[in-house]
Amino acid sequence: MSSKSDIWMQASSTVTQRIEKDNVGQVIIIDNIDGANGVTLDPSTGSFTVEQESDYLVVAAPQVGRLNPGDNANFRCWLRVNGENVPDSNVLLNLFNVDVKDVIISQGLVHLNAGDVIQVIMATDNAAAGVGAEAIQPTPDEPLVPAIIVSIEAYG
Repeated sequence: MSSKSDIWMQASSTVTQRIEKDNVGQVIIIDNIDGANGVTLDPSTGSFTVEQESDYLVVAAPQVGRLNPGDNANFRCWLRVNGENVPDSNVLLNLFNVDVKDVIISQGLVHLNAGDVIQVIMATDNAAAGVGAEAIQPTPDEPLVPAIIVSIEAYG
């Protein structure tokens, strides 16, 4: 069994994901494990499972953008544990035009039991704008800008 100070994960997404429906939370799929101990990832569902009870700091940093011009569009991102939204973890970015790209940070300190499942959720009020988490390859010589980076660490 790992000590709590050794339980952690960093994961990212290599694929751009667009929000499909207005004002409906959509799980951000995370498909790449950068490193981990004591936390597992199911890339098909974007779900992290913790192996040990502890207090965890969860930080989700999506790279946000939009494809289509038109009305303003808000991007929202929050944490969900076992299908329940984590209070006060939602963040919002207003994407007022197509050229805007930014990273926003959703974070929460949550007590989790062994087997609890964490997901990162995104939503928008204007899916027609093509709002989503974007993976960007700046140049062939640079590392990928992941669509999202998620860090999880146990404390206690």
